[in-house]
Amino acid sequence: MMVSRFGPVAALLDDLASSGDLPGASVLIRQAGEELFYHQAGPRDLASGRPVERDTIFRLYSMTKPIVAAATMLLADDGVLGLDDAVADIVPEFAALGVYAGQDGDTVRTTPARAMTVRHLLTHSAGFSYWFHPGNPVAALYAADPGIGLHEDWRFDPALGGLDGLTRTLAGLPLLFQPGERWHYSMSLEVAGIVIERASGRKLDAFLRDRLFAPLGMADTGFSVGAGKGNRLASLYGPKAGGGLQLLQSGAESPLLKPVPGFAGGGGLVSTIDDYGRFAEMLLQGGGAVLSRDSVRAMMTNQLAPEQLDELPALATWGLGGTGDGMGFGLGGAVALEPPGNGVPVFRGEYSWGGGASTTFWVDPENRLTVTFMTQLFPPSAKMLRDQLHIAVYRAMGLA
Repeated sequence: MMVSRFGPVAALLDDLASSGDLPGASVLIRQAGEELFYHQAGPRDLASGRPVERDTIFRLYSMTKPIVAAATMLLADDGVLGLDDAVADIVPEFAALGVYAGQDGDTVRTTPARAMTVRHLLTHSAGFSYWFHPGNPVAALYAADPGIGLHEDWRFDPALGGLDGLTRTLAGLPLLFQPGERWHYSMSLEVAGIVIERASGRKLDAFLRDRLFAPLGMADTGFSVGAGKGNRLASLYGPKAGGGLQLLQSGAESPLLKPVPGFAGGGGLVSTIDDYGRFAEMLLQGGGAVLSRDSVRAMMTNQLAPEQLDELPALATWGLGGTGDGMGFGLGGAVALEPPGNGVPVFRGEYSWGGGASTTFWVDPENRLTVTFMTQLFPPSAKMLRDQLHIAVYRAMGLA
């Protein structure tokens, strides 16, 4: 490994951890299958001082989405479904969805929805939403439902029925817009998880384990922390008023330490930096022995027109950091169409996404590079270090 070459990358993590801007963090850089650099800094739990280590387990949140998109493409490779298949043919509960048309008191008016496709799910253009979007009447309906609101009770309360219960909930709520109309960050990858279960006839956790995680050697990735691994789960922190960090969820007391009944395809996985690095390498290699090259190419190719992407820059700024410009959207993740206007080195064709605990990764086909970054700071913000990481990494490699 070229440790000295990447000294500025190490210094960046060290400074962020020592200043209290981040709890513990780690970064893994690989090129053409070879590990170039790994570094860890700071504690995975502030109270105990236990450090981040190579096998520390992190909450992925939305970095689950590219994995579930890849799993959906496995079924496309199998010939079980196609990107332009109607979702209602696989999940009949969605056959009578409506699009929000207004509200009279508690009565919601809708118009009939067009056919929603699997492609719409993987590109966030299906019309679903998330509870946290401001000024959005459908998001407000989500927020009012404890199952899919702030605390995502559907994931943890077995009485809510897991993915089948989520299906019933979403089938009873309106879409925000007609499927295919535009990009809007949403629970559509949770719905992709439902599609995987119905199309494969298997539970989502088992399908991911057998078709993706086992072949790639991702032994520490799942919807809960495996038996005997609980002491490796990092604690989750948030910014504290006046500066510093406050504990949001102790790794030692997390509900993720026991099996969860609801498998969230949009944000439920935990993983290690090496496991996720293996997933990123699979994409860089064109699928390896797991996915077809055509499926990986589809994932890493922009699927939407510019006029459909008005909301992407602002969301990407919050969820990835940086300006958010120059991006299109593939299947489950963003695709760089142009370098951003702020001059940060981003190469065309880069595929990337991040997670709610400020994790991020990218796959750079032009330079045969993958970078995976892990920490546990919720929520992310425009101060995320995506841009800083890009600058430090590409300068170290003589590419910026």
